[in-house]
Amino acid sequence: MTNQQPAVNPETQELLARVYRIKEGLHYEVRDGVVFVITEQNAWIQRVLRKIHYKIPETSEMELDKYGSFILQQIDGKKTVAEIGENLGAAIEEANDQLYDRLLIYLHHLEKNEKYIELV
Repeated sequence: MTNQQPAVNPETQELLARVYRIKEGLHYEVRDGVVFVITEQNAWIQRVLRKIHYKIPETSEMELDKYGSFILQQIDGKKTVAEIGENLGAAIEEANDQLYDRLLIYLHHLEKNEKYIELV
C-alpha cells in the first residue's frame, strides 16, 4: 500500500489533524510492547469487602491488544491522528485495511468511553 492519501473532505481532514494526549492520572505499564492499563478498585463496597477479608485486589489491569498498545504508545500530545495512522500502517501491515475509519472509532472510544485520552 502506498503512503499517498486519497482526497478527503474538510471534515475528515479536521479529524485527521486532531492531536490527543494521555489524560493526567492514567496509570499504565508497558511490558514487552504490550500496554496494561492499571485501575484502582476503590469503590466503597470493595473497601468494605476487603475489611471483612474478601480477597479483592486493590487494582485491576486491562491488557490492550497489539493495535491498542501501539496506538496508546503513539499518543504524545504532538502527533496528529494522521501521523499515528501512518505509523500504525507502517508497523502493522494488516492494520491498513480501513485504517483511519477504525483508528478514529478507537480514539473516540478511548476519549469518550474509557476517558484515557483528551484532545489537546
